[in-house]
Amino acid sequence: DHSAWADAYRAQIARWADIAPSRTVTSIFFGGGTPTLMKPATVAAILDEIAKRWTVASDVEITAEANPSSAEIDLFRAFRDAGVNRVSLGVQSFDPAALKFLGRRHDADQALRAIAESQKIFARTSFDLIYARPDQSASMWRTELERAIGLAGEHLSVYQLTIEPGTEFRRRKIQPAPEGPQAEM
Repeated sequence: DHSAWADAYRAQIARWADIAPSRTVTSIFFGGGTPTLMKPATVAAILDEIAKRWTVASDVEITAEANPSSAEIDLFRAFRDAGVNRVSLGVQSFDPAALKFLGRRHDADQALRAIAESQKIFARTSFDLIYARPDQSASMWRTELERAIGLAGEHLSVYQLTIEPGTEFRRRKIQPAPEGPQAEM
């Protein structure tokens, strides 16, 4: 229920504006999962509420995380029109086997298309990669990273694979690359 969710979000913004008034907002981040499941109108409503409650810097960075699927690429322009000025893509890898291992729904071609399309639509883009995957070597990582650097523009996020309690990887007893190769990567 997007309407109820937006109302609840606006109520939380009002609450925090009472607690922390007279601030200047320099960064807004829609992340932690798949915020592109929100309707662009919901994003616009949230941004409008923030602007009602605080001063918004003229150079504010408004980021939305997205997956590099075709459905989400189709939303890029609508999110830009709603006020998002930066997208962060959950690419994770360009290697087909790694994408399958990580449970990603996109393939490398979709990731490359998403990067190219996001760079056409947004002034600022970034994407994420995960390293220290099981059986990943430093030379494999170097190849992937060199490709990523050539595509990244001004920002690239890299994360070391960690296995958290309660996850499918923990249940399957998956282990990241050994410590030595991790350090080399």
